[in-house]
Amino acid sequence: MKTILMLTDFSENATHALKSASLLVEKMQAGVLLFNSYYDHPIFPVYGGGAPVIEQLLLRKEESTVKLIKLTNQLKHMFARQSKNIFKPVIEYMVRKGSVYSNVQLLLKEKDVVMIVMGGSSNSSLEHLFFGCDTMEVISNSTCPVMVIPGKSAFNKLNKLTLATAFELSDINAITYLADLGKSIGFEIDVVHVSTSAEKDLLVQERAFLNHINALKDVRITYHRLQGKDVIKRLNRYCKENGSDILALVHYKQGFLSTLFKQSTTKKTLSGRHIPLMIIPFNNNLQQTSFELHEPVKQL
Repeated sequence: MKTILMLTDFSENATHALKSASLLVEKMQAGVLLFNSYYDHPIFPVYGGGAPVIEQLLLRKEESTVKLIKLTNQLKHMFARQSKNIFKPVIEYMVRKGSVYSNVQLLLKEKDVVMIVMGGSSNSSLEHLFFGCDTMEVISNSTCPVMVIPGKSAFNKLNKLTLATAFELSDINAITYLADLGKSIGFEIDVVHVSTSAEKDLLVQERAFLNHINALKDVRITYHRLQGKDVIKRLNRYCKENGSDILALVHYKQGFLSTLFKQSTTKKTLSGRHIPLMIIPFNNNLQQTSFELHEPVKQL
């Protein structure tokens, strides 16, 4: 069974993300697995002569389980209140000891996980993506897309997705993956090449991308260029102006987009209300496709 893995630490942002992701659950016709990690080893106080805080730690698993049951029931009631024709998913929960990263790696092997959902920071999903340790560990080692939903996001529709690209090779696979997903869900795709300057040496890569885009059938897809020094600010504004519901990008441990976002020091460009981020791993097993010559798509 296809499964959407929803990670929670029971924070307000995490709960918001889980409830917001109900749209994805319905569109992808997938089951839900709510998951929480805990540590069961004793923690010693920093002052000398103190006793180990064992009793509290022994209760962590039980507390996590109680919270997961409560959250599971909330999601079930939420789906039950919706229209009778809407898909009713199987919702399960699981709690395990250990780090989020190590447990996610096991779950990716044990389950047919098609997407991971997690909450973003209070300020910005982009800031949380590149500066949140737990988020980065999951994203850097995931074999499926990861959706980061910020706390202030109103994710109640899915009509348009914007994919930011720097003409990396794996972006071609991401376009194919998103095209297949777009056909099944019904959203249109806007592929945006972001750069800090006019790069004439990338004309060959651009032509290859345009050929690939135009070869895709039965999907609404457009292509644009986005140039300027403050790419993050321009990309945020662009997504707002074109009505995007999701911003997607391929995650590279070393790549133009990752370097660009990390170098940004203007936090005000990341603050406020942002749309969810879909991060596609660069080393995924998305279908490989060849480049064929076609007429370029229209550039608006």
